[in-house]
Amino acid sequence: MRTLIAAIAMATTAVCTLQLAQAQESAAESAALRCSAVSLLHSSLTVPSPQIGEMMVQIAGMFAEIYSTQSGVRTKTKLSNAELKARRDAVLVELRKGWPGNKDRLVRDAAVCNTWRNEFIAKLPEKPTEKQFITALTQATPPASPPSKVEIDKWTRLTTEAMSAAAAMNAQPPKK
Repeated sequence: MRTLIAAIAMATTAVCTLQLAQAQESAAESAALRCSAVSLLHSSLTVPSPQIGEMMVQIAGMFAEIYSTQSGVRTKTKLSNAELKARRDAVLVELRKGWPGNKDRLVRDAAVCNTWRNEFIAKLPEKPTEKQFITALTQATPPASPPSKVEIDKWTRLTTEAMSAAAAMNAQPPKK
C-alpha cells in the first residue's frame, strides 16, 4: 500500500511539474509551438503546388526555432531536439483529435500563423547576420490584429484539404 501511495505521489509531482513548466511559457512561446504544429499539419498539402507541403515543413521549423530560442532565453537552457519534438507532437495529437470539432480554431490559428510568418520575414533584413536572426527570433510575437476574412477563407479551404489529405494517407494500407 505504501508503494502505491508513493507511486501516486511521484506521478502527481511529475504532472504538476510539467503543468508548472507549461504555465511559465510566455504567450509568444505557446503560440510559436502551436504555429509549428499547425504548419506541420499543413505539410500534406500539394495544392496549389507540389512544393507547398515542403514549404510548410520549413515554416514549422521556423516557428520551432522561435519557440526554442524564446524558451532558451527564459529558462537559460537549450531545449533538445527530442524535447522540442515531443512538445510539438503533443500539440499535434491534440489538434488531430479535435478535428473537425476544432475546425474554426484551427483555421484561425493557421491564418494567424501565416500572418505572423509574413510579418516576421518582412522585419528581417535581406541577408540577416546570425545575431540579427537570433534577435528577431527572440523578439518575435504573434500579430496583434485578428486575421482578415480573406485569410480565414483561404485557410478554411487549405486546412480542410490538409486534414483530408492526412486522413487519406493514414487510411492507406501499409506497403509490402
